[in-house]
Amino acid sequence: MTEAPGGTSPRTEILALLLEPLGVDAMAGQAALRRLAENVDAVARAYGCAVLPAYGSTLSWVSEAVSACVEEHELASTAAGPDEARALRELARLEGVRSHLRALEGVPVDALRADLAAVAAAERLLSKALEPYRRADQEWPAEIWRSIGDTDVDSALADLNRPRATRQAAAARELVLQHSVSAAQDLRNRDLAARLERVRDFIVARKAYEAFLSARPGWWRWLGPDARSGFRSDRRDALVWALTARDTGALSGSALELLATDDARAVLAHASTTAPATPPTPAASLPAPPPATSSAARLASGLLAVGFRHDVGRLRALESWYAKNIAVFDRVAAAMDLRESEPGLREALDPLVGELVLPPGAVDPSRSDYRAVLAVLRAEVEDLLRRTRHSEYAAESEELVGVIGRVGTLERELHDAMRPLPAVRGRLLVAVAGRTKSGKTTLRKALTRDADRSGIGLGAHRTTRKTSAFDVGPVTYLDTPGFAAKDDDFDAQHARAACDSADAVIWNYADTMRDEEAAEFQRLLLSGKPLLAVVNVKGKVNEPARLAVFAKSPDREFKTASGHAARIEQVARAAGAAPPVVLSVHSGAAHESLSVEDRELGDRALRASRLTELELALSRLLAERSIPLRAVRLAEGVRGPLAAFHDRAAEELPRIGLALDALERSTPGERTALLEAFRAAGREARERLEAERHRARERLPETVRNLGGEDHAQRWSDFLTELEWDGLVLALEDELAQRARERGRTLRAPASAPERQDDEHPRVEPHPGPKIASAAAKGAATTLLDSLSTKGLSKGLTKVFSKKMAASATTTAASVPLTAALYATDALLGAMKAVSSEIDRARQAEKEWARTATEVAEACLDDLFDWVDARLAGVVEDATVQIEAQFAAQTADVDSTRERFERLGRLRSSVRSALDTIDLTLARRLLALVGGDPAAVRRARRTPGVELRVWTDAARVADVRAHLHKHLVDVLTERIEVCPDSRSGEGDGTADDD
Repeated sequence: MTEAPGGTSPRTEILALLLEPLGVDAMAGQAALRRLAENVDAVARAYGCAVLPAYGSTLSWVSEAVSACVEEHELASTAAGPDEARALRELARLEGVRSHLRALEGVPVDALRADLAAVAAAERLLSKALEPYRRADQEWPAEIWRSIGDTDVDSALADLNRPRATRQAAAARELVLQHSVSAAQDLRNRDLAARLERVRDFIVARKAYEAFLSARPGWWRWLGPDARSGFRSDRRDALVWALTARDTGALSGSALELLATDDARAVLAHASTTAPATPPTPAASLPAPPPATSSAARLASGLLAVGFRHDVGRLRALESWYAKNIAVFDRVAAAMDLRESEPGLREALDPLVGELVLPPGAVDPSRSDYRAVLAVLRAEVEDLLRRTRHSEYAAESEELVGVIGRVGTLERELHDAMRPLPAVRGRLLVAVAGRTKSGKTTLRKALTRDADRSGIGLGAHRTTRKTSAFDVGPVTYLDTPGFAAKDDDFDAQHARAACDSADAVIWNYADTMRDEEAAEFQRLLLSGKPLLAVVNVKGKVNEPARLAVFAKSPDREFKTASGHAARIEQVARAAGAAPPVVLSVHSGAAHESLSVEDRELGDRALRASRLTELELALSRLLAERSIPLRAVRLAEGVRGPLAAFHDRAAEELPRIGLALDALERSTPGERTALLEAFRAAGREARERLEAERHRARERLPETVRNLGGEDHAQRWSDFLTELEWDGLVLALEDELAQRARERGRTLRAPASAPERQDDEHPRVEPHPGPKIASAAAKGAATTLLDSLSTKGLSKGLTKVFSKKMAASATTTAASVPLTAALYATDALLGAMKAVSSEIDRARQAEKEWARTATEVAEACLDDLFDWVDARLAGVVEDATVQIEAQFAAQTADVDSTRERFERLGRLRSSVRSALDTIDLTLARRLLALVGGDPAAVRRARRTPGVELRVWTDAARVADVRAHLHKHLVDVLTERIEVCPDSRSGEGDGTADDD
């Protein structure tokens, strides 16, 4: 496997990760690291690790890390930039996202950023707006709805309510029936009028619904309200999930925006189908590895950190290669894990590092120290930080959402700070820089032993216009464009970028140092970059004879070098920097020596060119400065995110604590006040109901007199309509919702109660009033006819006349009519008595009907008002239950947030301790870098306004300060302050937690 440009192969990287506890670096090369691994394997076997422990298999960790890296490549190939790639990775790891991808299809970003409370309010308002339509739809044939809106409902209602025989009523009936099916032809005018009332309700509801939607953003239509089923539950749930993930800090804003991107959703859906059986675990969320698996965890986290530098093919090949050598690698991992707990094994393994063939000549153990500190801290973080779910009501409290979001942000920043260790291993980079036409390419070709003359400038024209890289052993040389070109600064920009990325710089000096190149030279010195100044002698040696003269008397070519060295020292001191090491080299002679036919002449010319002295000086510079500076950069990469989190936590945690205190104090009072407001609203509604009941009873006698006829139901309905009782429930619901909104709460629409039918009216007998007159007339006629019938009258008169004639013979015929008249009068009086009796009985029946009808009407009215009273009580009870549930859930949410807050406080102390340990290691590394005694530093800590403060014994303050400032180490860390340590005792002793 060939090495990647500017770096190492994945095989070299994984070997270095495996052997890292020994302090080795990947720049040692794959061959050297492989030999070291085999030596460790031999020592492990001899020590007793021939039989691998149960935890020894590391292949699964490597395979999962490779799978994660492959997925990273797939995500990165889809993402538009690094920020989008990070957000995609965040989404790919987030629990629950894939189950909502289909529901979130086509959702704009604004929809995901909407407020959950507004969604709940909209659901309640829309359901009310659509309720009349639902009722009307249930009572009207479906075919009518397609065109019924064309009917002038109000005029049709007015006409249909006219008598049936009128021309207007007939025309209205035909107009309405044009919109119905043939089965509706038998509908009567009253049925049509009742149904048109429903149609009018529907039209009003639809207009109100459209007006409501038109006043809202377009994303409301995405929610898909449906007349029959309400909101689309899957989309609503997806929206609630996204908002909860955002508000609780589980999802960042940039990742949330990607949920509105179809391409991103397709990638996430694809990732769910191609994910391995055991999902890859990012290093930032690895479980706390016990000591026995520290090597496996180190391999996984390290491979994740460097895997993006290699393509998918290399990673798969690495996995295959590792599987073939798993026995050796598992034994090496077991040895690395046992090394800390087994002093004998550690003593046997440590000498093996000295056998590394490492041209720079040194390794730095600081990296292992930093990784160990970070591993311990990560274990504690992962043990304490657990995902906390919040109730569905959490998003309804703006203050609570703010607190949860701030806690979640801190947790996310802490997870980001726990990311894998920065990758500072790999090949050492050395930039060859200097003025245009100073011989940089010639020097680079001499260092790389490249005899080819292409690319070497001739005359006044510069040749190198962009940076190119060339490898020699573990070092990559960067051939840069020149500074101080007259026509533009484009070359200088490329050269400056290469120097900033390099581990060391060879500055090629030629003849003079102009102001432009002097400024760049001083910038590099002040940056603390390891720099080697080379005075390039340019005597012509392009012919064998001239090369032979130079090889015989090289001092003549180097006699002017001392003056150039003085100029370099002058420029350095003018900037306040210590002068660099200055060497004189004839790079042209060194390059010509590579291609001369006379090999003896070539060897003499190469030695005379002083190139070997330059290579030795460069090796010392790399070993003494560049490798330790890599450890310093690693320390900065480790501690930078931790320090940023610590500073944010120090600023945010007190504010979060105050906000939680305020929430805890205010919650009971808010609950009591809101429930009391609900009870007061309920009492007021019931008082209004009682007033309506009293008014209804006052009007009931008049209403009862009008009952019992053909329009009985309509009269009762008109009576109830005038009472205005039906709006009390809706008014109470609106008032409770308003009271809740005033206190930042939202009431969800309760389950719809069964509607009371409008045709529920008193069931009474027909009114007896018309029967009284007919009964009296009938009784009078019957009595009179019976008394005055012809047969009865003649018989009576004959009998009377016979008696009279027998009594007196003198009675005359003239007295007979008078007697008949008297008899008729008696008959009429009898008939009148009979009529009076019938009338009394009829009146008594009417009174009995009125009493019975009144009782029935009162019972019906009481049932109605009792039903309304129960509805009012139910509305208050439902709202109370909802608020009780919300406050109980909020209390639980506040408690869980308080727990997360306290965990963050404990973790902040742990981060502070880890920072102190890292700073102590860094300070000692810096002191060793400048030739001081690392043991002189007792404590170290970053403090506001001071980049690094170190403590040492009072007697050694001046010495430590002189070493650090004399060698300009402070430019690496902005500012270093050296303080006398007044604390007694020996040992490292880090600073106390603040």
